[in-house]
Amino acid sequence: LIKSIYGLVQSARMFFLKFKKIMLQLGFKPSDCEPCLFVKYINGKMLLVVVYVDDCYVIGTDADLDQFIVDIQKAGLKVKVQLKPTDYLSCEIRFNEKKTCAWLGQPHLAKKLQSSFGDLVKQSNHQLLTPGTPGFSVVRPKDESEQIDAARQKVYRSAVGTLLQFVKHSRPDIANPVRELSKCMDKATEAAFSEMCRVIKFVLNTNDFGLFLRPEKLGEDKSWNMTVYSDSDWAGDPENRRSISGYIIYLLGCPLIWKSKQQQSVTLSSSEAEYVALSEAAKEIKFVAQVLESIGIKVKYPITVYVDNIGAIFMAENISATTRTRHIHTRYRFVYEEVEDGRILVRFVKTEDNKADPYTKNVKSEIYEKSTTEYVKSKAEFEFKEGVGE
Repeated sequence: LIKSIYGLVQSARMFFLKFKKIMLQLGFKPSDCEPCLFVKYINGKMLLVVVYVDDCYVIGTDADLDQFIVDIQKAGLKVKVQLKPTDYLSCEIRFNEKKTCAWLGQPHLAKKLQSSFGDLVKQSNHQLLTPGTPGFSVVRPKDESEQIDAARQKVYRSAVGTLLQFVKHSRPDIANPVRELSKCMDKATEAAFSEMCRVIKFVLNTNDFGLFLRPEKLGEDKSWNMTVYSDSDWAGDPENRRSISGYIIYLLGCPLIWKSKQQQSVTLSSSEAEYVALSEAAKEIKFVAQVLESIGIKVKYPITVYVDNIGAIFMAENISATTRTRHIHTRYRFVYEEVEDGRILVRFVKTEDNKADPYTKNVKSEIYEKSTTEYVKSKAEFEFKEGVGE
């Protein structure tokens, strides 16, 4: 083919190659570690272009945005411009008048969840306080008689897939319950199906909830501050005894990345499990820092990581070869190198103050409210008026 046809596998790549060529001609520089991010400085002001397939999000001054639209059209691309992006990739974005805080939700997905699975939970009138049953873990069936039928299994897969889309953008508070449900996408039990209905009911009860963002003001040195909370639930899976890693990364006080994930191998102590979780968080920390620095943003070092285990902190700060630690895989020594080079500072935090706790287990309502309500709020709580967030 001389040109790629719309709808083919390689079409998106061909578009991106053409788009990148145009961006380079216009004087943009791609980020070294994120190829879909372009930056250009005009009179000291930053102009950012983020590419998601063919949906581009452009950030800059009004004058620079206007000129960019003219330049991109002259380059031969047909564009559709939305000056106030209140809806992007099916996410609703709202700012207050002074642009000091924002709210991000997924109302379209909530409507889809209601229409597709609302009948499953319409008979339940319970006002749930947490997304998942406290202490509950999904266990895969050992016998075929324990499995649900094929029709309900299809419903189960579809529902969990929809819930995962909430976790990705606007509902970090349901990350661990949805991770538990995703353990048996092919062989769910009645208990897992019932738990799925509970999570759906909770999301529908809180369908106007979204991510609340209020960034901190920059200091005198104009550096961006990053804070991280890391945690693990040792041997949290009752079936294979693997631990659960959880972490949340705040950039300027706003939640940026969150994760709830089962570890790849069994750990032999709670300290080891915490250390493995810390290494997973450290990888994301480095990526975020590299992205920021690649577009000219100064990152404040060292980046503080809060952990609620003294043993894990000791392993992060010291290399030892005792019988209790020498079996740990070398990939986790990555943390020690980051600490030694001064890029990461690991500090102790009490378990009850660890904001990553809800990402490792289904917690009680007191812990859920304390850990998540600061950044997961209803749209009604977000006030659209002058002065909010000052």
